[in-house]
Amino acid sequence: MSLESALRELGKEIQADSRFAALQAAAAANDADKSLQEKMQELQLLSLKYQQEAGKADEADKDRIAELQQQYQNLYEEIMKNENMEKYSAAAAQMEEMAQYISKMIGLFFDGQDPATCEIPEENCTHNCSTCGGCH
Repeated sequence: MSLESALRELGKEIQADSRFAALQAAAAANDADKSLQEKMQELQLLSLKYQQEAGKADEADKDRIAELQQQYQNLYEEIMKNENMEKYSAAAAQMEEMAQYISKMIGLFFDGQDPATCEIPEENCTHNCSTCGGCH
């Protein structure tokens, strides 16, 4: 099997994983949530207003910048408390864990570890083998 074939197989496995399906469903729910979409658009508008004001350098209105920052923070917190966004964030975190696992395993392969038997070291690994208690 070629490297490209193996990568394509990995892609199929990722997309067949329940975590991928959960992320896709959560993204679709976010897209369908009109209230959430309006708030996200408002958040983008606040960001643009902030950038415009901050871009004035010495002439920028510090009070206006502080007000925009507070509005942004309040709206961001409101968005993140939305049930659909919470589900999306949780699903995205699961996919990130998968991506980190894949990345760590590939790192082991690049280090010359046996792909059939290598395991990701525990998080408390110091990378100094003299301190190792034997995580493999």
